[in-house]
Amino acid sequence: MREGTRTALLVEGRVHEVFVERAIAAAEEAPPEGRVRAGLEAAIAHAETDPAAARSALSDLRADHAALEELEACLGGGEETTLAVGAAIQVALRELDSPEPDLRARLPELRRWLERDW
Repeated sequence: MREGTRTALLVEGRVHEVFVERAIAAAEEAPPEGRVRAGLEAAIAHAETDPAAARSALSDLRADHAALEELEACLGGGEETTLAVGAAIQVALRELDSPEPDLRARLPELRRWLERDW
């Protein structure tokens, strides 16, 4: 992503759309049993290139109720899913706030939250 594009997305409050679009595209290409993992891996790969933008994207996503509802519906919906998505976002934000973020190391924990069979 070019610097000018990133700036425009930040100004418009749409940074999370890039992360979400890439995660959704990866998930749609994966077999059903691997969709969550594929989406997470795509989001992590993108976050590794720009942790600050990833933090911003997760913060934006947390405040975007329509996007959260859509994500929760993709994961099965329900109160438990809402809590799991919130927990996964918190885990990722905490890792991204660390001096040397390593979301890939948190992949198993994120998968435990998001691949639950509610």
